[in-house]
Amino acid sequence: MTGCRCILAAVDFGTGTEKIVSYAAYFSSVMKAPVRLLYVMDYLLTPPAYLLPYLEEEKKRGETEMAALQALLEKAGVQSDFRLMTGRLHESFVAAIAEYKPGLMVIGYASHAFRPSSSERLIRSLEMPMLVVRGKRPESSAIGSVKMRKILCAVDFSGSSQKALQQAAVYASAFSASLHVMHAIPSHALKKRWAEWESGTKDMEQFDASLASQAREELSRMVRDAGIAARSDLMHGMPSEAICRAAESGEYDLVVMGARGLSHIKGVLVGSVTEAVIKASPCPVLIVH
Repeated sequence: MTGCRCILAAVDFGTGTEKIVSYAAYFSSVMKAPVRLLYVMDYLLTPPAYLLPYLEEEKKRGETEMAALQALLEKAGVQSDFRLMTGRLHESFVAAIAEYKPGLMVIGYASHAFRPSSSERLIRSLEMPMLVVRGKRPESSAIGSVKMRKILCAVDFSGSSQKALQQAAVYASAFSASLHVMHAIPSHALKKRWAEWESGTKDMEQFDASLASQAREELSRMVRDAGIAARSDLMHGMPSEAICRAAESGEYDLVVMGARGLSHIKGVLVGSVTEAVIKASPCPVLIVH
């Protein structure tokens, strides 16, 4: 797999930093692209003058830690460099993306009870391919230990999920991994069909059979049109719960899904189903726009 200018790895020197760098290194080895490490000292307002000496010390510590990460990557044979930026989080990442033009961004995940975390803010606001490293699968990851053997691609028949399926097929081929495509019949579709049944237009057997038949046909057509050989399955229930349940029971290494689909609200870059999966998935999630 070639053609990717670089992989942007967002680090904060927290407990998840090694996992982020490990996954960035793994994708780098497959995509034949260098890793750009990015750390942003996030300040909403210009710091007062008396804080500048402390900020300079923090910057030096950050550069030291970035250099140590770069050394680990170089030791593993991964070409890399690093960048430390100061300023507003979103604007800093937008500037770095415009400069580097990465083909993939690797980021960790954290969630706070009463306000969006830095990772949530970036996931919601940046429209680019993004690998969100989270869940119990990457817990013991180190550079050189990451493997992708099983990939789960969740689709909802939207344009976004069609792109996700195409990307999942590319990665499955590159990683020599198995690919499983699934679709969960969402609750609003069930309610609509249930109303039809209650009105007397369909009997109970037709209710279940027609809904599953149409979804299965569309799923098969989607996989066939993508020109891939992959197992495909149909599930019922809340899509986010069904996806995470399948990822857990199947011990998948990666979930791939579109950023937006049937849950898309105008002006929102990441749909509610995608966001719910990111919060609960047992393995990393690749978001495709």
